[in-house]
Amino acid sequence: MANTKNNQNFESELMNFDGDRYDVVVLASIWAKELKKKDEYKHQPHALVIKTALDDILSGKMTKEAVLEVSRKNLEAELKAQEEARKEAERKAKEPMKL
Repeated sequence: MANTKNNQNFESELMNFDGDRYDVVVLASIWAKELKKKDEYKHQPHALVIKTALDDILSGKMTKEAVLEVSRKNLEAELKAQEEARKEAERKAKEPMKL
């Protein structure tokens, strides 16, 4: 019964949303990608993660600015890790082979 009530609230929020629905879709997609990186959502079905992301955006739990900030920080961290891995590979390639 509680699940039905949650679905009705979700549908009501979605239908009564007065902002740009395309922005909601894009933000929810970005937020779902970030949620998937968390351990608690890693093994959850994609549909559940997307619904959670949409609910977070529609309920105001996550704002556009917060989603973009989290996404930007994670992207910077990923790029930094890739750069460090590339430098480490270059360093190892320059080392003489040991037999």
